[in-house]
This record gives sequence, C-alpha cells and structure tokens, in this order.
Amino acid sequence: MSKEDFLNKYGKNRKAKARFNLAIRSESPGGNEVLDLLELVSHMRQRSVAPEEWKKLQTIEDRLQDIRDAMVDAIMDAYVF
Repeated sequence: MSKEDFLNKYGKNRKAKARFNLAIRSESPGGNEVLDLLELVSHMRQRSVAPEEWKKLQTIEDRLQDIRDAMVDAIMDAYVF
C-alpha cells in the first residue's frame, strides 16, 4: 500500500496525529486500549498534585507513548512512507 492509500483511507484533511490514531485503532491489535489508556493517564497526570504521583504517571505516559510510536512506525512501514 502507498502513502496515498493511507491518506485516502484516513482522511487527507485531518492532522497527521488524528490520521495515525485512526489507523492505530483500526489496524493495530490493542490499539484502542493503548490510546484510551494514554488519554486516561494524561488526564490523571494533569490533575495530579502530589509530585510522586505525577512522576509515576509521567513514566507510564512516556511508556505508552513509546508503544504508540512503535504502532505508528508499523503503520508507516505497511503503507510505505
């Protein structure tokens, strides 16, 4: 598949992050769960007041972002970016 196929499938008018998140949700096993958890942890971290809790949540968010990045890389490979 080509980059053009990707853009046609996930929307040329969307921002890149939104396109990749749609692709992750539909094409990556566990993608929905990773993105939902990433959003939840991000909201929890933003509301956190205790420094220790904030640091733990930041670590979790960073690791989830690494997983998302790996999913994006796999999608980019599949669509020959």
